[in-house]
Amino acid sequence: MDKSDTTLRHPIGVVSRRTGLTQDLIRAWERRYGVVASGRTETGRRLYTDEDVRRLLLLRRLVDGGRRISDVARLKLVELEALVEEDVEAAATETVRPPVDGRAYLEAALDATARLDPAGLERVLTDATLSMSPTEVRQKFLTPLLVEMGERWRAGTLRIAHEHLTTGIVRVFVDGMRKRSGKVNGRPNILITTTSGQMHELGALMAAAAAEEVGWDAIYLGTGLPAEEIGAAARQSKARAVGLSLVFGDDAHAADELRAIRRYLSDGAELIVGGRATTNLDGVIEEIGAHRVTDLMEFQSMLDTLRNGTEKR
Repeated sequence: MDKSDTTLRHPIGVVSRRTGLTQDLIRAWERRYGVVASGRTETGRRLYTDEDVRRLLLLRRLVDGGRRISDVARLKLVELEALVEEDVEAAATETVRPPVDGRAYLEAALDATARLDPAGLERVLTDATLSMSPTEVRQKFLTPLLVEMGERWRAGTLRIAHEHLTTGIVRVFVDGMRKRSGKVNGRPNILITTTSGQMHELGALMAAAAAEEVGWDAIYLGTGLPAEEIGAAARQSKARAVGLSLVFGDDAHAADELRAIRRYLSDGAELIVGGRATTNLDGVIEEIGAHRVTDLMEFQSMLDTLRNGTEKR
């Protein structure tokens, strides 16, 4: 083995860029599963080796391919490499259903929205569920729809009425997906909402559906809740985690809200935040010991980590 493979020389920011994993998820995997063992500089900064980077890359490929981090975290490097190779070979020989182009459904949905045609939008949603799995519907259709709706709303080409139409129909649709999964006793609760002033709810709705897929019971509370109400609801429901969607808004106000929510939550409740408006909030997120996720797949990985152990801030 080359000496550089075991030399501590990569700060966590470099590791994050090379692996595509957020710093928060790297720390979570390290604390819960010991996937790597970072060293420290004299000032306390984490440092990683080339082997650590390779290991994290392999783990991400396996998790992105559908495996649970809890199932592969403790495998040796050579075992991870063999498993990735096995998955690649299997994918090359399996008869795979042709991928569905979610863009066609997206365009049809946006067209129906622009025409304020609820029946047309409902037909598009129904057609999408017949040709795609629930995960594909969320990843290839609903998530891009959320992003495009936000862009058009900001550009002024869609009005609040258009968003309300889409949100109302998608809410019923996503709730139906969640209810079909059924409630299972013993699953941890996660409370999903948006903070005061955050009135865009599609991201929060899809976060609730994503949480249900990986073994959580999602308690969806709508939009625009004050910090005190979020804290009270989390305590009453004994929520293991609180998920917040932040789409647009003032950074200073969002930071104040996050600090207040953290104060109202019990010590055992984890706080997970995602959405476009979290881009400039890394400082306060780290300050309050919360977790930032960049997409729903990473959100699910974080929930999988939390569900399989007690994550400490």
